Amino acid sequence: MKLLFENWRRFVTLHEGINPKTIEKIENAIARAGGESYIVGGAVRDELIPEAPSSKDIDFLIRKLTLDRIKRSIQHLGKVKEVGQAFGIVTATIDGEEFDFAIPRTSETKTGDKHTDFEVTTDPNAPIEADLGRRDFTINALARDSAGKVIDMFGGQKDIEQKIIRAVGDANERFAEDPLRMLRAIQFATRFDFTIEPKTSEAIRKNLDKLDTLAGERILMEFEKAWTKGSANSARLAELLDDTGVGRHIFGEDFDPKPAVISGGKERAIMGNAMAFFMHGGDYKKMRPPVFMVKHIELARAAISGQEVHQYASKDRNKLPLLMEVLDQAGYREESNKIKNILDKNLPVHPKELAIGGREIVSLGLKGPIVGQMQGKLLQAVHAGEVENESGALLNYLNMLVGSQ
Repeated sequence: MKLLFENWRRFVTLHEGINPKTIEKIENAIARAGGESYIVGGAVRDELIPEAPSSKDIDFLIRKLTLDRIKRSIQHLGKVKEVGQAFGIVTATIDGEEFDFAIPRTSETKTGDKHTDFEVTTDPNAPIEADLGRRDFTINALARDSAGKVIDMFGGQKDIEQKIIRAVGDANERFAEDPLRMLRAIQFATRFDFTIEPKTSEAIRKNLDKLDTLAGERILMEFEKAWTKGSANSARLAELLDDTGVGRHIFGEDFDPKPAVISGGKERAIMGNAMAFFMHGGDYKKMRPPVFMVKHIELARAAISGQEVHQYASKDRNKLPLLMEVLDQAGYREESNKIKNILDKNLPVHPKELAIGGREIVSLGLKGPIVGQMQGKLLQAVHAGEVENESGALLNYLNMLVGSQ
């Protein structure tokens, strides 16, 4: 028992938030039921990449037990969910962490274009190598047994050392099984600062048409990972999207992403990069972005369209600091400086931020649409430095405008 704990000590230090005793309990429960347990995929990969950030995702591959026996063996440890069984997976929440438990897959048959449209054949007694051979890339086709031994049948450790993304087996077959893997290759290369090896890269270019079957949400998920995980090198991402042709194929010929380095948290990085990548064009709707992201992208497009800040951002003052940063990095210094001036001087961008309201304008005998027009002129005058945003000065300026009509 003590030896098992020590074998996992180094692994767990690289995966913050996972209690080593939780791993110990799971492996002991599987062993008592007569099964073999292996940690597979990203958790093993990240352990072997020194600069990789810690991960809380640990997936188990279980041999010699059916899904039903796996459920029975771990149900006393936590809550087992009745999902994923059609794909040979059981999910359980143990000590507050969610784990996937799978049995070896021996084949997958596509039944449609959706990523869920396939039938899976599993065999609890199949060798682990049979399952690893069906994974996407060599760096993910890794397993670690309960004694700490790494199982690597496809040179994943060497590819990690050489910083290479390489498909397992025939890249064309892997991408036919799930076209998202083409985006994942780009995402991993961006995230870890790896190179996509020539045969895998060529297979991406050859299979671009298969990207048309992807759900937008899956596309967006890979972009969000590339923008926020690991090195988050958006310049590298833009380069790979261009080199493989993936960017133009998905988003159109006018897709012209610009790199941006955005700090301040995950959401800010995602929104800032979305602005930078789609401000010049590209059908961003292909990735079915949430409304909040759409507003950021459209705001960036308006900012470079020649409009004044108070014209396009009257309801988006809170987005201006991020927009200013994106515009500056994209080379729009004048537009960025306009926003900086507004923020530094706390200039109004919405009529409600003027020192006088609609009531004062109406008191001058103005009604209907003319009220809004006058508010627009006041905003423009304040931004032009013709009048201060102070009630007396604005009223005097307004009287001058009315008197000149």
